[in-house]
Amino acid sequence: MTKRKAPTIHRRKQSKQRWASCSYKLLPLIAILALITGCKTIPIFTTPESSKNEQAARDLLAEGRLREAARQYSHLASQASPPLSYDYRLTAVKIYLDAQKTATAKAILAKISPIPLTSQQQAHRHLLAARIALAEQHPPNALALLGKIHSRHCRHKEPDTPLPIPKSCDADLPKSFWIKFLRARASAYSGLGGNHILQAAHDHIALDTLLKKATDIEANHRSTWQLLISLPTPPPFQADTQSSSTLPTFQTKTLQGWLTLADIVKRHILNKASPHHEVLSRSLLSWQKRYPEHPAKQFLLKDLLAITKDRPPPHIALLLPLDGVFAGAGNAVRDGFLSAWFKDARNAQRPKITIRNTTGANIQLLYDQVIDAGARFVVGPLDKPSVTLLEELPQFPAPILTLNHGKETPVQNHQNATGTLILTKTFTNKIFAEKTTIPKTATAESPLYQFTLSPEFEAWQAAQRAWHDGHTRAATLTPRTPWGQRMKQTFEITWEQLGGAIIENRSFPSELKEISTTVQRLLKTDNAMRNRKSITKPSDARDDEHRDPTDHDAIDCILMAAFPREARQLQPQIKFHHIGDQPIPVYATYHVFSGTVNPMLDEDLNGIIFADMPWVLQNTENRATLRSLVTSTWPESSAKYSRFYAFGIDAYRIIPHLKRLRTRNFPNFMGETGELSVDNQRHVKRQSLWAIIRKGRPEPYKDNVRYDWRLKHTK
Repeated sequence: MTKRKAPTIHRRKQSKQRWASCSYKLLPLIAILALITGCKTIPIFTTPESSKNEQAARDLLAEGRLREAARQYSHLASQASPPLSYDYRLTAVKIYLDAQKTATAKAILAKISPIPLTSQQQAHRHLLAARIALAEQHPPNALALLGKIHSRHCRHKEPDTPLPIPKSCDADLPKSFWIKFLRARASAYSGLGGNHILQAAHDHIALDTLLKKATDIEANHRSTWQLLISLPTPPPFQADTQSSSTLPTFQTKTLQGWLTLADIVKRHILNKASPHHEVLSRSLLSWQKRYPEHPAKQFLLKDLLAITKDRPPPHIALLLPLDGVFAGAGNAVRDGFLSAWFKDARNAQRPKITIRNTTGANIQLLYDQVIDAGARFVVGPLDKPSVTLLEELPQFPAPILTLNHGKETPVQNHQNATGTLILTKTFTNKIFAEKTTIPKTATAESPLYQFTLSPEFEAWQAAQRAWHDGHTRAATLTPRTPWGQRMKQTFEITWEQLGGAIIENRSFPSELKEISTTVQRLLKTDNAMRNRKSITKPSDARDDEHRDPTDHDAIDCILMAAFPREARQLQPQIKFHHIGDQPIPVYATYHVFSGTVNPMLDEDLNGIIFADMPWVLQNTENRATLRSLVTSTWPESSAKYSRFYAFGIDAYRIIPHLKRLRTRNFPNFMGETGELSVDNQRHVKRQSLWAIIRKGRPEPYKDNVRYDWRLKHTK
């Protein structure tokens, strides 16, 4: 008997040893799966199989060194066997996406065949592919990929409807995965725009049932609100009854509550009323009684009510250079500001205006003087040196809206950018969320706002548009001046951050006769361009890695900064010297257009794409009336300084809305200079209109792309 029992005991020991060995082997796999599904805390296991390389990858990830961590996981994948190698590769793809290296992530994912993958790995692969599609501005493709995801414990159609994920799904895919799934699908729906915004809202409401942390819930509520506040008024709730009928009753009521609240706020803003109004406060309190258990009560409603308690300033000081070098622009801003003030005559809360000349003045002393004289809000100064000096004040007793940036502008500081460009069909997504350098006095509590017609912003905007249109290899064409050098640097910084390659930089002289030579050198029509063996290409550029760099179309767009006189010479030369079946697209700043329609003079600008103000490009009745007033009152300067008049108008009109815009809980302000919003650093951002010159006239270009710095990359 003893001899018979001994082998049995031995077999049990062997079985336990084999189970322990298998368990240890599975631990790295479990850790990787946790990472892919998005768990924020990744357990680090010390096992016989845990190599130094794997530990190094985890350490790099914990330190935020994403690209290095992704490369390390790719290396681990090359050393491992399936199925662990697939998990390493999927992890590398996710980290590259988090690091905004879309093309690299796409290349790695393409090498992972779906055939040998487990059902979990296939689901993760589809989710990562959907994120790549979103990054490449293809929301329909993202939705198609997300539609392939299902748990074998769930009905296939369930992920296609905005329902909370059933508990039975958790047996196959964890809750953290479905959180990522709903976020990605909401982003895809919002990218499609229109009534798809409601479907995105459905997903955010479903997501609310899965989130546990208060910070995550608040962020989800604010995302829901920002989507619905962008919908037209009245909200298309009735048009969505079919989709709503698939929702649980509480979700239908929740959506209706969100839409009703958004409608209240939008109607108030559309009536041109100040947000500081008792009517809005009463409407919000009435909504609260109607929806006592609505999730908006947790965070949003109290913020909306707080804004209604503020009051507009009764006395505003306007600080501008009224003579000297900046006198032309300063006087135009003043006249636009006063035009808006005169037009505001029916407003019972219209403020008193005090105007002071900053030319030759001590700006810090001048600020103190107007505060002592009773000003409760200050607009100006206009010139950069004065703004820089003003930023050095230890405190601001009254809020101030400067009309320029100080030492560093947001565009100049793009080396620190953390936003990601994800432009979709409505193009309301995902960049200009840069980390800007904040003036030392601009703490979280300080009331310093900055509003500018920065040329660098115009250059940034032109590069963004060219990138969205699918171009990756750009040439720059700028004046041989300090201004031109600034524009060139902005083009370069923006383009390279997007992942594109600057193939050529050319500056043109002031002598028009030399422009032809400059353009010829830019386009390089000789054999040197054709015979180039390689072109330096960033790893994240979007075009085919195997593209022949000797093709003449190595330059696929031109980024131009020029004034009308030079632009009328440059564009015909570009058309003449360019060899190719299609014209080379030229993206320019608004400086190429004088602001006055002159078909005979501007026919040479045909084909140039640029962004400009509604004041210049649109002719609504109210805008035409105000513009006629400006033109008739100041006929000599209205054409040259047209945009500065619009700047002054917006500087006056936006003051009562600055606080509410910074909360991001209200619609953007539709101004004369563009659609205005305020970021976390209190910089007023402008979204311009896009136009193309045809037959000497600016016409709307495509679907007027919007770049919204507020929204973050979907992770």
